[in-house]
Amino acid sequence: MSPPPEGLLLVDKPTGPTSHDIVALARRITGQRRIGHAGTLDPMASGLLPLVLGRATRLVRFLPRSPKLYEGKILLGVTTETDDMTGAVLARHGGELPSPSAVREAAGRLVGRIAQVPPAVSARRVGGERLYRLARSGRAVAAPPATIEVFRLEFAPGPTADEWTLVAEVSSGTYVRALARDLGASLGCGAALAGLRRLAIGPMTLEGAVRLDDAMAAASLLDAIVPLEAMPLEPPPVELPDEAACSRFGAGLPVPLPAGSPPAGMVRALSPASGLLGIGEAGGGLLHPRVVLPAPPVPRA
Repeated sequence: MSPPPEGLLLVDKPTGPTSHDIVALARRITGQRRIGHAGTLDPMASGLLPLVLGRATRLVRFLPRSPKLYEGKILLGVTTETDDMTGAVLARHGGELPSPSAVREAAGRLVGRIAQVPPAVSARRVGGERLYRLARSGRAVAAPPATIEVFRLEFAPGPTADEWTLVAEVSSGTYVRALARDLGASLGCGAALAGLRRLAIGPMTLEGAVRLDDAMAAASLLDAIVPLEAMPLEPPPVELPDEAACSRFGAGLPVPLPAGSPPAGMVRALSPASGLLGIGEAGGGLLHPRVVLPAPPVPRA
């Protein structure tokens, strides 16, 4: 019997389930218990959710985290407790809504490196606790702002005066619903996110992403799983020269840095025969193992 698949699986998450729901579904389909995800999507959001399977779970922190590309919809004239339309409405604007030029001018002030306060109901931790848990228990706290970067923020009017579509290209850690909230606050009318779809994270896109279904068989996903050696990891590749160096690296011991390697920083250590060995840190003429991948699972008889 073949071992459970491993590698990177790009999933097109539908609106509704949580990111953890998608992980649970992938476990049922593939039989692989070791599955994680890179980049949480709220239940109301759809789009790209990268899953890492098997030994790839040890490499998730080396996947690209930025920029993230989204498209979505906001509603002007409403303020909610979650900064999106899933939360209770706190206020509605009774006056005239801002002009398109005013909306675009306010959006321009959000582009660049800015300090962003996370939504009051979010997974950000304050004092070791998630903000959403604090909010549910009635212990609202003021979360400290985080420095994020908005590379691109475009708005276009929708079919009604209060509805606008958006395209946002942002750094990791950015809450698009907080951008909607801050836009509304700047305009003086309030705003909330009404829909969101993630299109890309760095080089990972929806092209080739799959929709998971309970009726799927594991074999139907095999062509969509990116093997360890082909994952778009950020550290550059370095091939070790021989089996002795590979064995030493696999034992967690430093090896001489191959000629032509980056002199410092994280790199992917590759074996000429068996592919990706792990992640090492170059320095002082040596390659120091930082993540050593165990041998692949042996197929069961």
